[in-house]
Amino acid sequence: MIAVRGISTGIIGFVLISVAACSSTPPTPPADIEITFQHRQPIVLQVAAVEVVDQYQSTLTSPHVEHLHRLTPASVVRRWAAERIETVGARGLVTLIISEAAVLEEPLETAQGFLGLFNDEPDLRLAGIIRATFDHVDIGPPAASHSVEIVAQASVEVLESATLNERDLAYFRVVEKLAEEFDRALTAEVERSLGYLIVR
Repeated sequence: MIAVRGISTGIIGFVLISVAACSSTPPTPPADIEITFQHRQPIVLQVAAVEVVDQYQSTLTSPHVEHLHRLTPASVVRRWAAERIETVGARGLVTLIISEAAVLEEPLETAQGFLGLFNDEPDLRLAGIIRATFDHVDIGPPAASHSVEIVAQASVEVLESATLNERDLAYFRVVEKLAEEFDRALTAEVERSLGYLIVR
């Protein structure tokens, strides 16, 4: 009897959870959602200042979608410079130059005809890219300069049944993945090529 009751309860619970899951509406992404790097140890550099120069101009047209959101790849780069770089030097400048910071919609092919009625397939890919240059200039003496370039990319596929809320969440996820890849790539390159500036 105990076993039977346990099975019955489990089935009822499963049905209730399934119904709730099917009837629930995906949460709306908070309007003030942010991506930060405060959990990461700052990179301390022997320079006097750091600045960000944004040379990227969005086309403001499809397939670009970054201009439709407050959170953008460019804002992630600015946040990275503010939270990941700490300056302690008396001279020298590092400049983070953004040449590309985009998220594009890429249509995907889906099954057509009768089979397409029963499949819920991804019909869209959100592809993000950040292309940037990290420059160091010191007029000396002795004078010194060095430049590193990085490209970070990330993508997320979106189901054709996705709601507007789910599509907004997919955009956030691709920018989040892009931020993680940008942080990983640029941190590694700074440590490899500009290690002489790092205060450990």
